[in-house]
Amino acid sequence: MADLLKETALTPDQLDYVDRFSRAANALLDLINDILDLSKIEAGHVDLETIPFDLCELLESTTELLGTRAHAKGLELVAHVAPEVPAWVEGDPTRLRQILINLLGNAIKFTDPGGEVIVSGQLTEAGELKLRVKDTGIGMDADQLRHALEPFRRVVTEGREAQGTGLGLPLTKALAEANRAAFAISS
Repeated sequence: MADLLKETALTPDQLDYVDRFSRAANALLDLINDILDLSKIEAGHVDLETIPFDLCELLESTTELLGTRAHAKGLELVAHVAPEVPAWVEGDPTRLRQILINLLGNAIKFTDPGGEVIVSGQLTEAGELKLRVKDTGIGMDADQLRHALEPFRRVVTEGREAQGTGLGLPLTKALAEANRAAFAISS
């Protein structure tokens, strides 16, 4: 409804209020979807697709999606896939994108201006695809990481306030574990 309202003649103040309303509504929708997804995973009822998709295209489109946020913060956001990784893989591209958005979003949130966030793909010695998100952010120690993977737990690091619901990383972990079993590399 907010998007429809934006198409009408609005004053700058009204447009600002509609934008705020839209962002709040999207945040609530994201929260509800995360809770539902986590509940489905815990109940063993998550449905994963196994379809062929272009890994490079998925990484590029995901970084484009988050590029504005990274650029606004003065960060470099890079996607790199090693040449030995086949262009096409099989798995659930929607869930993989959800995982990457959560990880890249956190990396952007906790990396200071002037830093970088890199998502990379490479093959392990066993021939498995390994995706990695690396950043120049503040990082977490082992205890903080353990707590960050617990639902509804938020970790405070180096004087920064806890942000979010505490569902992003637990959901990401559960999706990654579920997706791992349904993922394959095509030649």
